[in-house]
Amino acid sequence: MNRRAILLAALALSATGAAAATPPPVYDFCGAAVAVVVDSEGHAAYTGDTCDGENLVLDHTCQPSATHNGCEDYYAIPVPMGSSFRAEVTHAGDAVLMVSAECRVEGTMFTCLESADEFGPGGTESIRHASWFDDRTFYLVVDSHTTAGCGAYTLDLSIQSEVGAERASFGGIKAAYR
Repeated sequence: MNRRAILLAALALSATGAAAATPPPVYDFCGAAVAVVVDSEGHAAYTGDTCDGENLVLDHTCQPSATHNGCEDYYAIPVPMGSSFRAEVTHAGDAVLMVSAECRVEGTMFTCLESADEFGPGGTESIRHASWFDDRTFYLVVDSHTTAGCGAYTLDLSIQSEVGAERASFGGIKAAYR
């Protein structure tokens, strides 16, 4: 294309008004996520039903898990540094579990930190994830393969410390040097 044709094309585009770039869609389940509260032993139990959930996690980086178009429930799990959580979901439908670092994305791609999709309807899926570097909130997504694959479930969750507590008294240290 010669210079004159490029100039004429640019003038025609500016005369008609170029359409502004469309921003990517925003998917946000932060407000829908249940804030997990554990007991003094680090356990929590919840019941739910993905049939009354939403479908906001349209795409993710989980491999080899595929994107699932069924409804989802969400849990915000605070995990202290040096700890991990384990989630076990027994479901009537066909559930898939995903742990994400975020509950809001621009575009459709959620970061997948862990996923579990071993069993079909009536099975139990389990997943584990650790927080090594700081106190973090992770998001557990209980997804269903399809809208027809939704169903009731129970969630058993526990948070465990991954770092053993070392205890030594100052008196014990002084005695070692005598």
